[in-house]
Amino acid sequence: MSDPNTHAGEGPTILIADDTPANFGVVVDSLMARGFRVLVALDGEEALARALFSQPDLILLDVKMPGIDGFETCRRLKADERTRDIAVIFMTSLTGSEDMIEGFSAGGVDYVTKPVRVNEMMARIETHLALRVMHRQLVAQNQQLLTEVSVRQQAEAALSRVRDELEQRVDKRTRQLAESNARLSAQVDERRRAEAKLQSSEARFRTIVETSPIPLCITSMPEGNILYANEPLRDLFGLDARTGMLTNIVEFYVDPGDRDRLVSHLCKEGSFNNSEVHMRRADGTEFWAMATARVATFGDGPAIYVGLNDITARKRIEQELFESRNQLRELSAYMEAIREEERKRIAMEVHDELGQLLTALRMDVSLLKMRLGADPDAMRKADDMRELVEKTIWMVRNVANHLRPVALNFGIVSALEWLVEDFVRRNSIPCQLHINGGEPVLPDAYATAVFRIVQASLTNVGRHANAARVDVTLTSTTATLDLHVSDDGCGFDPATARAGYSYGLLGMQERARLIGGAMTIDSAQGMGTAISIHIPLAGDNHHD
Repeated sequence: MSDPNTHAGEGPTILIADDTPANFGVVVDSLMARGFRVLVALDGEEALARALFSQPDLILLDVKMPGIDGFETCRRLKADERTRDIAVIFMTSLTGSEDMIEGFSAGGVDYVTKPVRVNEMMARIETHLALRVMHRQLVAQNQQLLTEVSVRQQAEAALSRVRDELEQRVDKRTRQLAESNARLSAQVDERRRAEAKLQSSEARFRTIVETSPIPLCITSMPEGNILYANEPLRDLFGLDARTGMLTNIVEFYVDPGDRDRLVSHLCKEGSFNNSEVHMRRADGTEFWAMATARVATFGDGPAIYVGLNDITARKRIEQELFESRNQLRELSAYMEAIREEERKRIAMEVHDELGQLLTALRMDVSLLKMRLGADPDAMRKADDMRELVEKTIWMVRNVANHLRPVALNFGIVSALEWLVEDFVRRNSIPCQLHINGGEPVLPDAYATAVFRIVQASLTNVGRHANAARVDVTLTSTTATLDLHVSDDGCGFDPATARAGYSYGLLGMQERARLIGGAMTIDSAQGMGTAISIHIPLAGDNHHD
C-alpha cells in the first residue's frame, strides 16, 4: 500500500539512525531492493535534522547512540509538531520489559531486536507503513466528514432560516391578501355607490343642461364630432334634433384655423374661458359667440365640453363704437390740423401786419424825437414811447413764435433749438438738445406734432417736475425717428396719472398716434421722468 504523501514514481522513505554502519548494510540493501528510499543518520542530532528536512514515512532508530540516545531522540521527534506523526521503530539488543516500556513511552510504535532478521523487520515496516497510510486516510476522511457535517449544519441552518422567512412571508402575504380583499370589497361597495351617484348626477346634469338657456355641447377630441348638444345650441346653429349629433362642429367655424388654435390651446392648458369665435349657422348666416371649453371624458374617450354665448349684438355695438372712435380721432386730427393752420395764419398776420404797424410807429417816434429839438420833457416822453414800442414788437414776435415758430419753417432741428432756448430763458433750468443722425426731412404734420410734443413735455417739466436738468434727444434714420425727453425731477406714477385723466399726457399720446408713432412714459416718484416716442417714417422721407 503506497503513501499518498510520497512523490510519484518513488517508494516510501525510510530513515535509519545507527552509529554503526556495518549493522544496517544488509537492512539498507534489503529495503532498497524492495523499492524503498533509504536515508541514513549516524547519531540522534543528525536523525532529528534529517527527519525535519526529509519528512520520512518511517524511522528505524537505534537505542544506543553517542550523544542523545534513541529514546531521547524519539521524545524530541514526538515533541515537534512537524515530526510528531512519523512512525518510529526501535532497533536494540535490549530485551528487558523496562526498555520496551520506555521505548513505547517515548513514542515508538515497535521494537526490532538485534541482530536484525530482515524478513521480520520488513513485515513490521510494511505493517506500520500500512497503518500510517490508513491513519492518514482516516484523518482525511474524518476531516472530510467534519467538513460535510459543517456544510450540512450550515445548509440546515440556512434551510431553517429560509423556512422561517418563507413562513413569515406566507403569513405576511396572507394578511396582505386579507387586507387587500377587505379593501377590494370596500372599493367595490364604494364603486357601486359612486356609480349610483354618477347615474343620479348624470340624470341631474342632463336635466340641468337641457333646461339651461346657455347653448352647450360635447365634441370628440380632436376630431370635433358633436356627441351631445342641448336644445339652445341646436337652435343657435339651426340643427335638427335627429341629425345634429352626426355633425362636425368644424363645419360651423368661419375660419377652421380658429378651432385648430383653440384645440392646440386645450391640449396644453386643458381649458380656456371667454374666447371670441366667428361662426356660421347651418343656413350660412354668420354670428359671433363667446366660447368657454374644458377637456374631460365622454364615454371612454377624451372630449371637449363647450359653452357658447351669442355676442353678435355686442360685437356689432363694439364695431360701431370702434368706427365712431376712429371717426372721432379723424375729426380730432382734422380739428388739430385746422387749429395748427389757424395758428399759422394768425401768427403770420400778427407777425406781418401788426409787426409792420409797430415798425412804422417806431419810425414815427424816431422822427418825432428828431423834431422835438431841445425840449427835455418831450424828449423823455418820446424815449418812453420808443421803449414801449420796442417791448410791444418783442411781445408780438413772442406771441407769433408761440402760435407758430418761424424756425419751424426751417426744419424740426431749428424749431427745437428755439424751443430749448426759450425754455431755458423762461425757467432758468439747464436744458441740452442732442441731435443724432442729422436734420430729418419731415412732412409739416410730422414736424408740427414732434414740436408740440416736446413743447408740452417741457411745459410739464417747468410746471411740475422741480428738475435741475433736462435733456432732449432727437435720433433719426431713414426708417425711424426717435424722440427722448428726460429730466431728473420728482417724477410721478403714470398709472395714477392715467386714472386721473391727465389731458396733457393724453394729448401727447394722441399727437404721436396721429402720425403713426407710439409714446412710452418711464417715471416713478423721486426717480425723474423719461418720455420716449418712436415714429416710423414713410419710404420717401430722407435726410439731407
